[in-house]
Amino acid sequence: MLRLFWLPVILFATSCSVFAQEHPMDAVPVADVHVHILDFLQNGSYLKDDEEQLPQAGDTLPAGSRHFRLLLLLQRMNECNVSHAMVSGMPFVKKWSEDDAFRSPYYLSSSSRVTRARDTDYVIALAFEDFKQREPERFEKEFSRLYPFICGFNGTDLGAVGMIVKRIKEFPGLWKGIGEVMSRHDDLTNLSLGERPRADHPSLLRIYDFAGEFGLPVSIHHNISPVSHNGQDLQTRYLDEILRSFEAFPETQFIWCHSGISRRIVVDDLIDLLDEQVLAKHKSHVCLDLSWVVFENYLIQKDEEGEVMIDDEGDPQIRPEWVAFIEKYPDNFILGSDKVGTFTTYRSEIRKYNALLKHLKPETRTKVANGNFLRVMPKEGLTLPEGYIYPETRFTKRALPTRE
Repeated sequence: MLRLFWLPVILFATSCSVFAQEHPMDAVPVADVHVHILDFLQNGSYLKDDEEQLPQAGDTLPAGSRHFRLLLLLQRMNECNVSHAMVSGMPFVKKWSEDDAFRSPYYLSSSSRVTRARDTDYVIALAFEDFKQREPERFEKEFSRLYPFICGFNGTDLGAVGMIVKRIKEFPGLWKGIGEVMSRHDDLTNLSLGERPRADHPSLLRIYDFAGEFGLPVSIHHNISPVSHNGQDLQTRYLDEILRSFEAFPETQFIWCHSGISRRIVVDDLIDLLDEQVLAKHKSHVCLDLSWVVFENYLIQKDEEGEVMIDDEGDPQIRPEWVAFIEKYPDNFILGSDKVGTFTTYRSEIRKYNALLKHLKPETRTKVANGNFLRVMPKEGLTLPEGYIYPETRFTKRALPTRE
């Protein structure tokens, strides 16, 4: 048996050995619905001499080679039988405060604040532009596998939808979605300055409305409850905020990141909640992203001492109630790595789902692995009608959403 504290390390080691032995589920192509090619310093690994070059503070790629980050992602995808991937920047940048003894590469590495990274979408867009210009034949072949999302906006700014419209006009035919939208993100929210975003903020209502009108999926991180510091269920204090959004925008495709879970979020009856409150009512337009800690903290079977249980094939045991839940809603679950800027452990993060996939029925397995991803994603990037402007008068008061 394995202790949960060591699970990420053990899963990585197990993954390497399993891949060497060709895990039966390796043959199943998966799609990655959650990829950040930039980190909290707006850096990102890139391909150099066929190897991953790790980012350094102040590092950048010159014009003409900015697509090397995409080439690295594609290389890792090919190595792990990943068919398609969502691609985004990072909406925050970590501030280096004068009283910090070092520059924090991650938002939890110090107590300094995070601020909005307004140019993160430009970095993504210019990477695709370089790819298209420098390797047009390969770009033509590979672009259908990649799904760039817009994330560099302030979720409390009523003008955020206007910024999204501008990015789409500047790079027509590129963007295929919006997110990761940050809302109720535990310590990350606590470290941000000013007004805090929430899923039913008028600014986000305007974005959902726009996204639904033009068929762009919205990937949103919104925790069900606050962080629990004593391991107790703090109830679903933030659930109503996102449920109101789901209810108000039935034409908008939502991808709920991590199924509403984050670090130290404790929900004792998570499956019942997601079943009765979310999928039973909104399965037509809501998918649950199983990336990050939801897999380790909720899907994996543990014994009475909290130790991870391992099956005869060396995989973590999956809780049977989760298998049954997924089989009940086979069209509503999507997989993701949630990598942030680097890809050294990409294989372990994206193929850890082998442990789950092997328990699903073949038809469900195909849907969860990549079929649901391909169903909810637009086939082409959005080009807006000439002269389009999002109406200034929609959802500009804090009231129950109404359309003009």
